[in-house]
Amino acid sequence: MRNKVYSNRRRRIHSLFNQVLKTSFISKLMGKNQPDHDLEIDPVTGIYNQFAINHYLKELHPQPESNFGIILFSLDNFNQIKAQYNQKIANKALISTAQQLTHHIRDTDLVGRYSESEFIIILGDVTEDQATRIAGRLTTLVNKKALKANRQNVALKASSGVSVSEKNSISDEVLQQADQALYRVKSSGNNASSNPTF
Repeated sequence: MRNKVYSNRRRRIHSLFNQVLKTSFISKLMGKNQPDHDLEIDPVTGIYNQFAINHYLKELHPQPESNFGIILFSLDNFNQIKAQYNQKIANKALISTAQQLTHHIRDTDLVGRYSESEFIIILGDVTEDQATRIAGRLTTLVNKKALKANRQNVALKASSGVSVSEKNSISDEVLQQADQALYRVKSSGNNASSNPTF
């Protein structure tokens, strides 16, 4: 089924991205110098940056009998953490969130940092129900996570919006729908996930 989702070129890009991601995390843990991946890797979290994700999105199209999904994931209290503590603790919140996301997705999926406090997850070969369940599970994982700061527990608050491609969808449309779904969740004041169905 994976061959139906990714062309050879896209699978090579995907494989390279995953290798870079694993290497960057391992290098950080071992304290070794990383190769220069400034164009692709977010320096704070070690995951793909917006440039790399946008490059991948341009090549992403629905395939016969399979669709892709996009989850936009927001760390809602990032600015509050930064204001109450400092940038170092806020960065720890980003790193913790990135690790939760990368450790709990499938090998065929991609995750990147999409803005200061938002992440994007691209799901291959997925239904709307599956994407919604994945988003809900990831949101719950992050919301259960707490950081240590000045001997206090700092709770993380996250929300997510989900959209899945249809037959003639382009990635920009799917991304916009996920953004609208995230906006509705954030506007409601709930730390949860939503798909674009009204």
